[in-house]
Amino acid sequence: MLNEFNKDEPGDKNGDVWDEFAHELLIATKEEDIKRRDLYDGTPLVTKGWSKGQVAICGDAAHPMMPNLGQGGCQATEDGYRLIEELSQVKHTKDIEGALNTYFLKRIPRTTIIQIIAQLGSDLLVDFDKMMTIPLVGPFFLFMTQVSMPFILRFLYTPEF
Repeated sequence: MLNEFNKDEPGDKNGDVWDEFAHELLIATKEEDIKRRDLYDGTPLVTKGWSKGQVAICGDAAHPMMPNLGQGGCQATEDGYRLIEELSQVKHTKDIEGALNTYFLKRIPRTTIIQIIAQLGSDLLVDFDKMMTIPLVGPFFLFMTQVSMPFILRFLYTPEF
């Protein structure tokens, strides 16, 4: 990885320019500790909420996740459905904030679980070979993944808007 970028200038052989701080971190980090992953997710916004006043976020803005489950767009669609359901109950503009908060409270459990599963799946893909070299832990994790997959898939593909 280190031989892919110039140690004197923040960038790589493709001409991509990096932030100075990121460049400093790369130089200070051992090559075997660097994982390149050009995809980004975030931690679930459980305590922050998804709305302020009469404005709400949805989709990747509310729950960014790795694409390995194919759930980003699915969850955004479910968000849209829930937003419509909650806002259709609004009779006066003063009720919008409450409807948006209800939208958040109904969506956060499901999206949080899916974000966590997507992150675990991504970590497994990145570190699978390394994990399998750990006696007992690797085989146990692989077994548990195989056993739990039917339940995970049922959860992912049973919509709960």
